[in-house]
Amino acid sequence: MKIFKVSSLTVVCLLLGIIIAMQYRSVKVNNTLAVYEQQRVNDLIMELLREQETNEQLTRRIEELQKDLEFYRNDSKSDAETIEKLKEEILRLEIIAGLKTVKGRGVIVTIEGIGNAPVDDDNILAVLNELRAADVQALAVNDERIIATSEVRRSGGYMMVNGRRLLPPYVIKAIADPDNLEGSLKIMEGVVDMLKYYNIKVDVKKEENVIIPAVRTDGTVLRYDMLEPVE
Repeated sequence: MKIFKVSSLTVVCLLLGIIIAMQYRSVKVNNTLAVYEQQRVNDLIMELLREQETNEQLTRRIEELQKDLEFYRNDSKSDAETIEKLKEEILRLEIIAGLKTVKGRGVIVTIEGIGNAPVDDDNILAVLNELRAADVQALAVNDERIIATSEVRRSGGYMMVNGRRLLPPYVIKAIADPDNLEGSLKIMEGVVDMLKYYNIKVDVKKEENVIIPAVRTDGTVLRYDMLEPVE
């Protein structure tokens, strides 16, 4: 009888230990997810601040262009030199607008679900936003160039980007300082760690020569037929 009581007590203690461990893990996961959700709110706030900063940069750029215009009006140099300078400016603006294929140092990020775990548009956007926060200069998802008007949304069993259906794995290419990009994604309790809780694997690889294609100009991505300049 004494042996039975000792054995029963041992089993009870073992079960109690398992329950406590499971509760601890559950609380830890919930706390981690709560931190992640708060981080997403913070990301939205930072995105708003970046948009405000972008508007300020655009204002400064307009002032620069006005000065350039005055320069061209008063320039006494040859027409060939003026035209060459204009060509350089046009090329620079085309690169910024995503109208040119570009290359440079950066990272290639591969995102895919483990087993049957789905990858949602929020997961893709979380990675894109983290890369933007790390001062990325060019982005693409499965070779679809990401610009200001690009949509990333789930539609049925597909991921829609720039009006095209994409299938997993989702490969994000980003050009900027590779160390900054990798560090931003792999920071402790960052987006890579958070996506693990949803059974989503994120592989980050630094590359010296990342090639990102230009945005499609067939009228499906860039639309401006409803726009008129204000004089």
